[in-house]
Amino acid sequence: MKYLLLVASLCVQVAVAQKKPTVHYIVKQTSSYNRNADEKTYYIAVEKVKKSSKQGDLMQLRIVGFENKNGDRLFSTADLDKGENFLTSTAAISNIYGLKKPFQFTVNKGLVSIDTFKWKDEIKQQLAAWEIQDDVFENSLNNTFSEYSNLLQSLYFAEISSSDENALKTSDITKNGMTYHMVKQDKSVIAIHYSQVDSSSTLEGSTSFDPKTHLVVDESRKSNYSFLDANGKKISGQFAKSIQRASNYTAAVIENDYYDMLITGSYWSNAVNTKDKTDSLKVQRYIDLYEAKYADNRDYIKNKLGHLQKLRNKQYDDALSSIAPKLIAGTYHLSNRVTSDNISDHDFKEIIPLLNDVQLFDYLQHSLSQYILSLDSASLQKAQLIANQLSEKERVAARPLYLWTTAMQIKDVDSLKQIQNEILNMDNSYWNQGNAGRYALLIQKLLAEHAGYDAETMQKIINKISVLYEDKSNKKRFLQKAHLAYAYYLAYEMTPVDQEDRALLLLEKAAYYSPKSAAEKEHGSFYDRVFLKSKENYNEDYMALLSKKGKKDIALQNYIQEFLNNPASSFKSLSTFYRENYNESSFSDFFKKEIVPKLADAPSFLLKDIQEKDFSSAQLNGKWTVIDFWGTWCGPCVAEMPKLNQYYLALKQDKMSKINFMSIACSDTKEKVQRFLSNNNYDIPVLMSDSKVEQNYEVRGYPSKYIITPEGKLIPTEFGFNWETLVSELSKLYTVPVS
Repeated sequence: MKYLLLVASLCVQVAVAQKKPTVHYIVKQTSSYNRNADEKTYYIAVEKVKKSSKQGDLMQLRIVGFENKNGDRLFSTADLDKGENFLTSTAAISNIYGLKKPFQFTVNKGLVSIDTFKWKDEIKQQLAAWEIQDDVFENSLNNTFSEYSNLLQSLYFAEISSSDENALKTSDITKNGMTYHMVKQDKSVIAIHYSQVDSSSTLEGSTSFDPKTHLVVDESRKSNYSFLDANGKKISGQFAKSIQRASNYTAAVIENDYYDMLITGSYWSNAVNTKDKTDSLKVQRYIDLYEAKYADNRDYIKNKLGHLQKLRNKQYDDALSSIAPKLIAGTYHLSNRVTSDNISDHDFKEIIPLLNDVQLFDYLQHSLSQYILSLDSASLQKAQLIANQLSEKERVAARPLYLWTTAMQIKDVDSLKQIQNEILNMDNSYWNQGNAGRYALLIQKLLAEHAGYDAETMQKIINKISVLYEDKSNKKRFLQKAHLAYAYYLAYEMTPVDQEDRALLLLEKAAYYSPKSAAEKEHGSFYDRVFLKSKENYNEDYMALLSKKGKKDIALQNYIQEFLNNPASSFKSLSTFYRENYNESSFSDFFKKEIVPKLADAPSFLLKDIQEKDFSSAQLNGKWTVIDFWGTWCGPCVAEMPKLNQYYLALKQDKMSKINFMSIACSDTKEKVQRFLSNNNYDIPVLMSDSKVEQNYEVRGYPSKYIITPEGKLIPTEFGFNWETLVSELSKLYTVPVS
């Protein structure tokens, strides 16, 4: 009898549990800021835990699924293999927390009540368990609490009281600047449209909700805003949210230790780091903890390989060679694997089709081609295999390279022409993804050696490349532009000496198609220049020829324009030309009055230093200033810091110096920067970025140096450029007294 009663009791409990009301939602949020879009989708379950007559119902919010897309950051609980770069932002910490922990709250007549202390205490405990670094701990705590409290509040529509509902039956009402309009009202649902407009933003939305629980049935809202930043630049943004009832989320259940593996293996955790450096013992402990269970999981593999690579030992190479290539597809580790010395033929054939378009292009045009240049037999065989034995994608990428390897080994003119004609007849995909322009120009040079200059074929090459450059949607447009500049220069070099006017016109075109800014200097062009023995820029050649022909004033205008396009790299040639052709002593005055005013203004800023004091860019006026954009996370930045520190100390000791130095730490924290400076006894001044200053300066990589004139004009420099010599020469020209 007792057994029967126990069974009956259990059946009642199961029946009650099955009847526990749960509402499922899909919430989509999209926020964009100056064309940077962040898309999030939450799969949510809201369920009643128990009913309390005084405080309302005790409820629970669970995030049962999540998707995120922000630039190249991707994550989806529905397909973990598609995740990319998700852990590069601290936002991942709060996103993962929601998937791991439920949130309890009470609700009474649609009013949500959150135990803030309890929520934050639970978040703190989890962040501590994940060993989140001190400098991001507090920010992660606040962001996590804010993210989910806002998400929860959005599921209940309590802005309208019962009296408001009655008033809305006859007319619209306005509360706190928001205007509400009743669309529908009955016992099961209330539908309302709402809007708000002010001088800098607009908001519009519609919602329907259950009048008993105030839980949203569906909602959509959209807001637009704009404001002016410190430089008077208009910043625009947009936020959109949709909420819909849904069926139960059916993706595979993900165990909690998977989320632990993700976060503790990230940059933001001390689980594998000690004093901001990868700790070999901690890395091994991480591997021992998760290897057995997650050895074939892409996220774990990326974490493991990333940490092993930082240790710079043989363990990375051993681990890399032991992992199935498909598990590292889409990562830079796959590129490392294909270029490793010990790769087998079997692995090579498996890896090549897994490379994406960028990786395949880089491997063929930047790596394999260099070995082929010396006619390395193993590399020649690899090129032949890729071009002729794999899919159309690989054929397109490798066929021009393979034809060039054939051309290098023959001297028969007719055979060379046949190869050249095949390349010229290839469609645009071969010229873009296969870099056919490089090989057409190389073969044209071979033909010129054996059969003389062929102007007609050269024009065909120019015509082919021109179409590719003029296509503004072409991602390799500036690579083609560099090919075009060299094609015209090669035509100039091969033009008979008795055709001076034509030669000048060709050289002018070579100069015209030379890069006009750092943005036009395609990285891949460096490798093309190695093969073609070409130059990055032909403006100086053109201006020298103009001067030689007695057209020095026209040449000077071209030197000025080239300086305005590429000020750092062109200053020396402008200075030399002016001093050789005009009054040498007047260059300083000419440069100050005629050139500097034409430069772009340096964006102004107001930032905090590491002592939390305000610093304005106006404080740099009157001297030539070097600004360094860097970060403690940036290897090249850290490597050059001893040199920068010495440079700053020398300026500081020179009481007559006309040069300022300032650095701006980006994507970093004050605590990390202070610790880095203290641990290394560095004295350089550091300002903390507001995440806008690097955008305003259009920083393209780190470290980046910019020179600011005494008047506040901007001279960008490229990575690796000798900025010390340049600013030293500039500072000798003049200074501007500070008013």
